[in-house]
Amino acid sequence: MPEILTTNFKSDSSRLFVDSLSSDQYYLVVSSIDAFIPENTQVSKNSFLEKALFGKRIAGNDINFCIPYYPWQLGSVYVEYDDNVDLTGQKFYSVVGPNDNDTGDYRIYKCLRNNNGAVTSNPPNYDPAVIDQRYETADGYVWKYMYRLTTLEFEAYNAAGFIPITGMLDNDPTPAGGGKISDIVVTNRLENDGYVAETGTLLESPDTSGILTVFPRTSWSPSPDYYNGQTLYATNPNGVSKIFEIIDYSYSTATGVAFVRVGPDLISGVANPLAAGIVDNASVSILPRVLIEGDGVSSQNANYTAVGIPNIINGRIDSIDILEAGEGYTTATVTVVDPQQDFDPSSVERTDLRATARARISPPGGHGFNLIDELYCRNFSMYAYITADDNNQIGATNTYGAIGLIRNPSFDGTAPAIFDNRIAITTDDIGNVSVNTTVTQIDSNNKIVFSGKVHEVDAPNSTFYIAEYMGPYVNNPSTGQGDTSLDLTLSLRNETGQTITINSPIASNVTLSPYTQRSGEVYFMENFFPLPRTDLSREEFKIVLEY
Repeated sequence: MPEILTTNFKSDSSRLFVDSLSSDQYYLVVSSIDAFIPENTQVSKNSFLEKALFGKRIAGNDINFCIPYYPWQLGSVYVEYDDNVDLTGQKFYSVVGPNDNDTGDYRIYKCLRNNNGAVTSNPPNYDPAVIDQRYETADGYVWKYMYRLTTLEFEAYNAAGFIPITGMLDNDPTPAGGGKISDIVVTNRLENDGYVAETGTLLESPDTSGILTVFPRTSWSPSPDYYNGQTLYATNPNGVSKIFEIIDYSYSTATGVAFVRVGPDLISGVANPLAAGIVDNASVSILPRVLIEGDGVSSQNANYTAVGIPNIINGRIDSIDILEAGEGYTTATVTVVDPQQDFDPSSVERTDLRATARARISPPGGHGFNLIDELYCRNFSMYAYITADDNNQIGATNTYGAIGLIRNPSFDGTAPAIFDNRIAITTDDIGNVSVNTTVTQIDSNNKIVFSGKVHEVDAPNSTFYIAEYMGPYVNNPSTGQGDTSLDLTLSLRNETGQTITINSPIASNVTLSPYTQRSGEVYFMENFFPLPRTDLSREEFKIVLEY
């Protein structure tokens, strides 16, 4: 049987990692003068730590959840949101950049409807006046705005085809209740038939009995009660719309005027159209009723449910627009209620065919509530950078062949923002020291007790720097030499046996690393051809990890 590791598990794992930043520390560590081949073995991890050259702590705000970068492109097809589809790896959102919007930044939009798989021609453009931040563009797409990235954020954190998630991350990841009605899909939009939409104009404001006087703009039926059970959708000249169920209908053939009595507003539950705010000259449509039933309610009135209206094209219900998305839905069924008159799908003499539909429910809390889960986030990025000031602390010479991510290394004292893991020694014998050669210490038994590689020679200051000095030697933690085997009572020798004596006083002529050697957990390693460093080096490291 199939085994599914859900997005929730993966995103929660990432949250635990990010939450750990408040107590844990992560360092980008540069290691190995020469080529280094990392493996997922303890030997390889120890070797990486032993060859560490320097490290820089990654700030908490430089660690981000991230998702694949899908830029909005003309002529593309994006996958529409569907709660019945696994969207992992699908292009169901797009990033509208400065070239395609008026905001000068990067805006991320989720595709809620793709116009039946049409190609894109118009990007959504952010407008703060749009209350629900849903945008229907001229190409028939419906987009939901999710969040933004400034140009600086995009350029700093965009890495390897990924962008960070920023903002709206403080929401409860598991809100009580369910979601909203995101969309209603007409599952037989090309086959259903026999539906009619009538239009008219409200002649005068309704009275308190809820009776509307309407002048038809189409051929309304003269039959009493013909439209009972359907919905009346009225839009004021100022654009305010209301929807009601028709309770009673009559038509005056003498005046050509219809009288429609309606029930309460189906969204707010206000008892009559006058109180609901419908005024004269409102545009009126009579439409088949879309009945949404489920475990959610209207966001305005707990006694009512979500509400939708059909779009009818040539007798077919092509789509259904959501007027009230409701809240708290985990399940919902959608029924287009049969009109009472002149609609008979059972008749062989007619082409009437009942429309079928299903509801798509948003993630809990609605679209945009929990970006990590609903954008199927399974990666996070870590950004570290070496500046000119950093070079003054770690040196800027020689080469390096690997980088890695280390969790919770130990230090002598307070954990620094950046550390140099080399040993600095001042000597009057600087002429006996050469870069990339090995220096050693030999005890009275002619046994090598310390060995390291010369990483840098600063001849004007009679100082050289030793790296990669950890080996199969006994360390001296109790004699002031840190956790290395360096013996401050012994001179060093170069590869030809020449002596390199540490200047006195020793304490001021030897600088040890504050890093506790081999400490910290190795989370990530990557190698490359050894890269040179100079005083002009300015490195940026962008690591994207998948969980």
